[in-house]
Amino acid sequence: MAEKPVWVGVNPDVMKWARESIGLTIPDVSKRLNIREGTIEEWETGDRKPTLNTLKKLTNLYKRPLSAFFLPEPPQEQPLPTDFRVLPEDARRPFTRKALLAIRRARYLQSIATELLREEDMTDQFPAFQKVTLDDDPELVAERERNRLGVTISRQSRFRNIYDAFSKWRETLESQHILILQSRITVAEARGFSLLDNLLPVIAVSISDSIRARIFTLFHEYSHILLDISGICTPESVSPYDTKAQLTERFCNHFAGAFLVPRIALSEDSNAREILHRGRIDNSLLYEIANRFKVSTQVVLRRLLICQFINREQYEAKLNELEFQQKVRKPRHGFGMATPKRCITENGRFFTSVALAAKEKDIITYSDLADYLAIDLKHLDKVEALL
Repeated sequence: MAEKPVWVGVNPDVMKWARESIGLTIPDVSKRLNIREGTIEEWETGDRKPTLNTLKKLTNLYKRPLSAFFLPEPPQEQPLPTDFRVLPEDARRPFTRKALLAIRRARYLQSIATELLREEDMTDQFPAFQKVTLDDDPELVAERERNRLGVTISRQSRFRNIYDAFSKWRETLESQHILILQSRITVAEARGFSLLDNLLPVIAVSISDSIRARIFTLFHEYSHILLDISGICTPESVSPYDTKAQLTERFCNHFAGAFLVPRIALSEDSNAREILHRGRIDNSLLYEIANRFKVSTQVVLRRLLICQFINREQYEAKLNELEFQQKVRKPRHGFGMATPKRCITENGRFFTSVALAAKEKDIITYSDLADYLAIDLKHLDKVEALL
């Protein structure tokens, strides 16, 4: 005998909130669950009740616990970070499901880490930054922050390779008690975002982006923290449609470039001086500078322009050449990553260490720990060993 369906009374506004908060349309849900669009519309107008089995399917699709559907009304959620992407306001598409999940998970880890630090009486680890404004000189702010973080040009030049550079820069920012996450958000949607609506700031970069681009995005988003402006960004593009966005993104781009390639260090670089002397940009010299500072050639090119080693015409001609080369270059396919390493790569050493310490003190359970780190319990020993 077929099991009798159990019809459940759910606030229709909650049904609509759960769908929209994950970036799905009614046709999306209809296609994924093979349910008529009219039925879904009726759930959200209150003309029809869903069954308990249907709600269980929706928990997986909407990434919400079953209890969320029994809320008396939709919860008040924090607004999304300011959208600094390049499209005009009326041409921007809503964030995709993947992007919304990435932002939601970042906020979840942010709130968890904040509470764990409070529970462990480690509130001294909440960061305090010297805030800046758009009226400040990004060159001077970058110089101040490099001195404060204590990373010399000599140390930077000793990074073994570009991956070591990303790792070292990430550790440097995590030492300031910033959660540095690598997110599943796609590069086509954004390269990174920052969240400041909590005591612990978050920087997330797209794990699918090139490693050189991720380094630049780290410091672009760090500049957002200094400005106290959360944002979701594509740092290489500056919106021509929003004056405030223009000013903010230009400041952040200028800061990131000045931090990674300081003016004084560039002026002392023999390859940069050779470009100035020759009056033209040889690719071999450009690549040498990029490899020394462990940044992209586009970052070096922009710094050469800002520091007046080249003129605007030279800059634009070479930039067009580099962008064309990038388009015709075949994409490289990476290899799979072992689960313990992926855990630290995505969650960061700071958050992972805070969560493990909380379990060690029995503040949380093993089940909590596995949930926070998004891994199976069998991998915890290897995660600890990697740390």
